Amino acid sequence: MPELLQEGLPAKRTRKSAIDFAEWTDGQAWKFVKGEDYQSTTDTFRTAVKRWAKENGFDVELRSYPELDPQGEPIPLAKVDGIALGVQFLRDRAA
Repeated sequence: MPELLQEGLPAKRTRKSAIDFAEWTDGQAWKFVKGEDYQSTTDTFRTAVKRWAKENGFDVELRSYPELDPQGEPIPLAKVDGIALGVQFLRDRAA
């Protein structure tokens, strides 16, 4: 049988990003490289960047860098994870 929570639901847990992106919010574009600047998948890193931007009043533009095949041609991102993520934080115009 389920337990009655006399005090109601516990406080909502907040997610804290492993990286504080404040250092890179100067409006310039920055390239974060997988394996050097972040260890997760590029998709997971993208989600963390978006969450941090929203929580801190920024818009963010993102561009993935694809892996290259032996001939130097980009491999479609649908087939492999990106090898880097371009990030540009912009002050949220709605804030």
